[in-house]
Amino acid sequence: MLPRMIDIARAKLPGGDVGQYQIGRGMSGLVLSAFGLSAERFVEMVRDAGTDADVAMALGRRVAVARRAVGARLGRVTVADVPADLKESFQQFYGADLPSDRLVFDVLEADDRKMFPDHKAKEAS
Repeated sequence: MLPRMIDIARAKLPGGDVGQYQIGRGMSGLVLSAFGLSAERFVEMVRDAGTDADVAMALGRRVAVARRAVGARLGRVTVADVPADLKESFQQFYGADLPSDRLVFDVLEADDRKMFPDHKAKEAS
């Protein structure tokens, strides 16, 4: 989840193109709250960091809850768990016909593959 959040934060910086992506709501909101950060502060951290590892190190100093607990909780979030106030936008982005037991991470990974097909091919080579 963190690499995706960092990519979106970079896209929010001057010269970036965030498109329809957002940060601070849904899954990223859960992660940010665990670190005690606003979306704006996270974008600033990414701006000031040289690498993804620098961002992770800065976050490591801010852990409000155990990282494993956050990871375990996020890994279990399903389409049925999407909060009511986010359901409409979630369905607009990812479709209204998703099975309620599908993991949100699976939905996000499928979206990444669709939006950035060349990126995955470059990583594999």
